Amino acid sequence: MKHLLLVALLAWGLTAPAGAQPGVPPMRSLAQLQDSLRAVMAREHIPGLMLTLVSHDSVLFEGGLGLADVAARRPVTAHTRFRIGSVTKTFVAAGLLQLIEQGKLHLTDEVHKIAPEIPLENPWEATDPVRVVHLLEHTAGFDDMAFNHVYNTTPTDPRGLAVLALFRNELRCRWRPGERMSYSNPGYQVAGYLLEKFSGQPYQQYLTEHVLRPLAMPDASPALRITPGPGMSRGYGYADGHYQPVAPLPIYLGAAGSMSASAADLTQWVRFFLHEGRAPDGRALLQPASLHELETAHSPLSARAGLRTGYGLANFPLGFKGKALFRGHGGGIGGFVSAFGYNRALGVGYAFSNNGERGAPKLEQLVQAFLLRQLPAPAPLPRVPLDAAAVGPYLGHYRSAAPRNELSGFADYLTGGTHLRREGEFLLNEPLLGPADTLLPTGPLTFRRPGVQAATAVLTRDKEGRRVLIATGGSAGGYALAAGFWWWLPPALLALCGLLLVTSSLAALVGLVRVLRRRIPRAQLLPRLLPLLALGALATTAWALVNFVGHLSTDGYPGLPTAAAASLGPLVFVAFVIAGVGLTVRYFGQFRRPAVAWYLLLTYGALGWLAAVLGSYGWMSLRLWGV
Repeated sequence: MKHLLLVALLAWGLTAPAGAQPGVPPMRSLAQLQDSLRAVMAREHIPGLMLTLVSHDSVLFEGGLGLADVAARRPVTAHTRFRIGSVTKTFVAAGLLQLIEQGKLHLTDEVHKIAPEIPLENPWEATDPVRVVHLLEHTAGFDDMAFNHVYNTTPTDPRGLAVLALFRNELRCRWRPGERMSYSNPGYQVAGYLLEKFSGQPYQQYLTEHVLRPLAMPDASPALRITPGPGMSRGYGYADGHYQPVAPLPIYLGAAGSMSASAADLTQWVRFFLHEGRAPDGRALLQPASLHELETAHSPLSARAGLRTGYGLANFPLGFKGKALFRGHGGGIGGFVSAFGYNRALGVGYAFSNNGERGAPKLEQLVQAFLLRQLPAPAPLPRVPLDAAAVGPYLGHYRSAAPRNELSGFADYLTGGTHLRREGEFLLNEPLLGPADTLLPTGPLTFRRPGVQAATAVLTRDKEGRRVLIATGGSAGGYALAAGFWWWLPPALLALCGLLLVTSSLAALVGLVRVLRRRIPRAQLLPRLLPLLALGALATTAWALVNFVGHLSTDGYPGLPTAAAASLGPLVFVAFVIAGVGLTVRYFGQFRRPAVAWYLLLTYGALGWLAAVLGSYGWMSLRLWGV
């Protein structure tokens, strides 16, 4: 499963199109690669790494580096299992494609017709129903999992419709299905339910009998609960100079990320793709046409607008700045980060997992560079002139319109999005703060980044005729809508809010001193102090959330006080604002300087606006305890 909370992990690629990549030493031998990997592991505090490197007809390496268990000093071997998180999704997609080949369902089937019992909420059902392909491509519009729906700390595992009921709030379409790509783990649990319904078996049993064992994957298991022991690696975090074991907690969304596997297992998984969907005995587990479907982005607006580098059926391009593209998937789960990739035309592939929860992009760069070491540098792409007439109507401001987690959407709203402008023969997509993204034309409305060999961005319009900028190039695409003239207002109000918070907090401290010296009435103290207290409530919320997220994968659940502080902090903030307005109005006539009262009312007005923004993105209804 992806790192389960907010970030889209493992969209890693090479960093240069030719020769040795910056920061990547040239590697002509397997020994040099292993030395480079060990150096990254030492620098990033990664205890162990399992790795397989595969060519079409041979295994270049299958084994491990470092330790699977730090305390026991147990080394990683070819048969040490690691939790591989969202790589599980590729197995679920393959299983569904097997059923599709058997005619039991189709990618275009409407979910509410083939499984009306699933609790989906779709305001566009009449014209744009959720289809099977939307689940597999993350285009249904679902939110990602809530904080309290990640790890299961109870002794039992809900199954089937029972687990989907837990995610009823996440299974609401936030926009028209089949339009915007936004990574959603709950969507894959729905896909897993369909696999169970149309196969007549639990998804773990189906994958084991029809995928894992036919592929001769001896150690792999999709079981929700991990049994520690000699065959299983422990996951670790690193803090205060020590490795800290991560509890191997089960996740609610098993079909989104419960798989564990060894290097020996993933050798066979990579070979499955290199050998056109065939098992070691030559049997076709998937037809070549189904593999093509797996690798194709079907439903998002970007694909219909001509962009072919998006997320397919649990399969996306890797290594955009390299000599050649790989395809595959990545995954992160408490204590582990994993990825696999392959290039069928070149007949090479890889898979790895580390039990240190970090350093994966650098590891993958090294592995990809090694596999492509003998490939000549690609010829420079021909220069495509910018079509000023085609691009002109699309210039202007854009704001992200497909946040992975609805809670995180407020950040782009408050910071103003990005501004797309022409700079000679290319475009610049500039955020209000930070570096611009350079876009080089590959066609009238398609673009690539410098050093990239394929188009990764497109300008188009949605069904309502609104201007859209879509960027791909990893596990999560960026979908942005034109923001209009008033785009500057939220960041301007945010800056004003910050200024008023800082100055009113300092004024509150001065007011406290003046009250103690009896220079002003005590009745004026609380209206002056409440902005500072409101700021404290926001700071407490931020601290509690950081603590909550930091301990979620380690402990599974950081405790009721932290959850309560994060959940109640925004409500306390609102209470302080409302109280401040009421007290300022009540004692308005007692302020010796009316300007002070007006200043306080302006401050509370700004804070009220901030509260309204946070509330519109769900921050006033956080529930971080229980399920």
